[in-house]
Amino acid sequence: MMEKHNVFWSIIFFFCIVLTGNAQERNANALDSVSRIMHFHIYYPVNTTEVHEDYMDNSKNLQKIKDYLRYSHRIDSMVIYSYASPEGSYTYNKLLAEKRGISAKKYILQQVPAERNFDESLIVLKPDAENWAGLKEIVQTLYKREDQNEVLSILESDEGNERKKTLLKRLDGGRSWQYIIKNIMPQLRYATWISVWQQIPGDKLLSQESVPLLIPDSNWQLANVRMYATTQAPESKTDTRTILALKTNLLYDAVSWLNFSVEVPVYQDKYSVLYYHQFPWWRWGKGKNEFCMRFLSIGLEGRWWFKPMPRESTSKRIKRDKLMGHFLGVYAESGKWDFERKRDVCYQGEHWSAGFSYGYSMPIGKRLNLEFSVSAGYASIVHRGFEPAKDYSELYHLPEKDGTWHYVGPTKAQVTLVLPFIIKYKKGGRP
Repeated sequence: MMEKHNVFWSIIFFFCIVLTGNAQERNANALDSVSRIMHFHIYYPVNTTEVHEDYMDNSKNLQKIKDYLRYSHRIDSMVIYSYASPEGSYTYNKLLAEKRGISAKKYILQQVPAERNFDESLIVLKPDAENWAGLKEIVQTLYKREDQNEVLSILESDEGNERKKTLLKRLDGGRSWQYIIKNIMPQLRYATWISVWQQIPGDKLLSQESVPLLIPDSNWQLANVRMYATTQAPESKTDTRTILALKTNLLYDAVSWLNFSVEVPVYQDKYSVLYYHQFPWWRWGKGKNEFCMRFLSIGLEGRWWFKPMPRESTSKRIKRDKLMGHFLGVYAESGKWDFERKRDVCYQGEHWSAGFSYGYSMPIGKRLNLEFSVSAGYASIVHRGFEPAKDYSELYHLPEKDGTWHYVGPTKAQVTLVLPFIIKYKKGGRP
């Protein structure tokens, strides 16, 4: 009876082993059939091809690569898609992308443990000269200027790539292109490592939080790219606009030469109109007539801002490029004046002047700019001579001292404190 009982349980145990073994085999086969694609980005500074571990997000990404090479038991293949940003010439960008792919391959091979005996022929290089698709994708999500739709329209057009560059450079007097170069192009200079492997039981793999799991498709490198910029703050629903700037010439202020000016940006901020007013009106000494410094002058200046200075690192500073950078100007002014210094100098008259200006404006604080400028041109000064009475109560005209001075040369030098007025408005609407 005991023998029959032992035989029964032996048969049951045998079938359990068989069934368990089959289940394990099926599970193993299922695991072996699982194909995953891992991607990593290596970013490059502009015009460079060597891997810099301290650049942008490279330190974290390169550590992931090292860990992956260490813990993955089986690596079937690698594809390195290397890119250059589109701001240079196509020929140069093509060469740059090729060299970046080679440097990425070299770096990966250096990280493979010696015991792996990894065949470097499994690494395939796929350089792509200019990453236009990546540019379009970032512009759609992270571009923070008002002409976003215009930029996208150019990127989605059927124009050739060189023509697209030309059109982008023309937007907003070059400011949009400068913004793209500074804030977007660095994110397009990368080599992407794609590794296809099969998971096996016991593999010490990184978690999905550490290494992203992607589902490949025909457009995977565009649809699933993880840009460095995604760590930035989401795009604000409001924008800012500089509507005018109040100014005063510090050099004139230092000698009590009262003055102010108002500048307004016009025509997409490529141009501006400046109105300035000078009004020192002082008398002092005996009878308040011994000394006199009175000057009343008004002027207009049109300016062309040909060298923008982007300051778009944050949403609060995105519009600080208005009325900043280098400019050329054309001015005209007119006024009257009265200068007296005891009996040595006593003249009154009128003047007018016209000429050209050159200057540069830069930020010195959150809400303050500093502007440097010089002007040169022609000036006509009509003057009449006088002699004051002994008690300075009256002036006596001296016709023999009358005349007109003509002058060609430097006319003004200014160090100007600028207070821009910036308003917020909803994108797509009015302030």
